[in-house]
Amino acid sequence: MSHPVYLSSTTLPRMPEGSRNEWRGFFGDGAELEANAFFPLFWRALFSADDIRHARFIDEYDIDDEASAVDREECLDDFGAEATYPYLVADQATALARLATRREALLTAIGERYRPMYEAFETLMVQHFPDHILLRTQGLPDAADAEPWLRSTLAELDDLQHGQALSSLLSDLAQQDADPVWTLAGVSSSPGGPWPTAALREHFPDPRQRRARKTPQPTGKHDPERAAPTPQPKRGFDPALEWMAAIVAAGAGLGVYALTCSAWLGVLAFLCAAGASGFGIARWRGPRA
Repeated sequence: MSHPVYLSSTTLPRMPEGSRNEWRGFFGDGAELEANAFFPLFWRALFSADDIRHARFIDEYDIDDEASAVDREECLDDFGAEATYPYLVADQATALARLATRREALLTAIGERYRPMYEAFETLMVQHFPDHILLRTQGLPDAADAEPWLRSTLAELDDLQHGQALSSLLSDLAQQDADPVWTLAGVSSSPGGPWPTAALREHFPDPRQRRARKTPQPTGKHDPERAAPTPQPKRGFDPALEWMAAIVAAGAGLGVYALTCSAWLGVLAFLCAAGASGFGIARWRGPRA
């Protein structure tokens, strides 16, 4: 089941508020990453418990958006007008400083092989997440009650030396069908987004995606099992030869009969001449070495 959470670039220092109709301008040129029911490790490295804020569920919908009117009414029925959930927001400079400070400890915990991904994630934050970085949590199934484990998850980032904080994450990375990019940093929420880059995906392929089968390329070397036999030229049908053979056979038969007055010797001569003519024609038409 899908419980999406998003890491968004925003000019606001907080969640957009539907009571101010701020969602209509939220989805602009800013980049956004997506995960499902968990916070990827690199996202967590951007924040601390001091970045926890609260938003009302009802503010997920612009008050003047007629298309969201039904959803807004359902939200009121489910949560009421004042129910809130926790989320995270930090300005870019502070978030980048945390990434830099936590880099070596995190890479020691998860493995040096993930350094290219961590550094690429830092570059992504610099280039595509200006102003403020917002972790939107309203898609979580337990969003209203998420603050205790959210604080605990953030506190674990400063307790890596005990070796237990990331045991679940390391177990996920060890699975053969695990996509390390998705597990550690999420992916762009829309096709064609900036993350992961093509170079990074080449370095960390998604094992769940079937690789396209490559068509064998010719090597230029002779392969007797693959080489097609060279067709031999065929000689066309020649009516003159057929008529000449018939005349020769008939002449041989009639000639022998006229000389011997023996019908069986004439037939024998005819058959011999016909056979010899047919053999000669077959040899002439057949392939030559």
